[in-house]
Amino acid sequence: MKELFEAWRKTLLSEKLLLKPGPSGWDLYEQLVADAYDSAPDYEPEAAQAFKSIIPFIDNMFKKINSRVNVEFVDKDPYEDDDHMRWSVNRTGVLKIWKGGTDHPIFDADTNLKLRAVHDYMAHIQALGSSGTGFDMKGEIQAYNTHLKTIPPAAAPALFTEVVGQAAFYLNKGYFPEQKIAFLRGFDYFNIGEVDGYDIVDKELVKKDSE
Repeated sequence: MKELFEAWRKTLLSEKLLLKPGPSGWDLYEQLVADAYDSAPDYEPEAAQAFKSIIPFIDNMFKKINSRVNVEFVDKDPYEDDDHMRWSVNRTGVLKIWKGGTDHPIFDADTNLKLRAVHDYMAHIQALGSSGTGFDMKGEIQAYNTHLKTIPPAAAPALFTEVVGQAAFYLNKGYFPEQKIAFLRGFDYFNIGEVDGYDIVDKELVKKDSE
C-alpha cells in the first residue's frame, strides 16, 4: 500500500499542467467545463456502465484508506479550506466527510460518500506529501490526474464528469450541481486542458482560426 501511494505521488509530481492560471488558461477551461456540465443530459444510458465500473475501485480504496485514518461522515462541511483539512487530519487522524447531497443515479449513498473520502485523502492529503492539492480548479485537475492512474481507461469519461465536471460547475456557478450520468464531450480526458475547437498557445486556450 505504501509503495502504491508513493507511486501516485511521484506521478503527480512529474506531471506538467497544460494550462496556466488566468482568464485564458484555467479560468476559461473551468467555464467551458462548467457550461458543458450544465447543458449535459441528466442521464445517458450509454454512459452508465462507465460509472458502474468505478465502484469496485471506490470500495477497495476506501477500505485501505480507512485503515490509515478514521473516516467520519458529518452533517456540516467540516473544513474551511484544503490547508485546514490537512492540518486537522494530521493532528487528529480523523478525516471528516460531509454527508449531504448523496443522491446519485448510479452510486448508492455509501458509495458516493466513499468516493468523497477517497478523493479527499488521495488527492488533497496524500498527493504531493504534506502540501497536498488545493480546492481550486488547478487542484481539482491534479486530484483527477491522481485518480486517473487507478481506474480502467474506459472509466475516464465518467470520472471526468464526477470530479472535473462537478468541481468546475461549483467553482464557476457557486453551488453544487445535481449529479449526472453523462459524458462531457469535446474534452480530452487524459490530457487535461485540451478542448475541441481550441489550440493551446503559451499555456492559454485560443480558439482555432482566431490567431
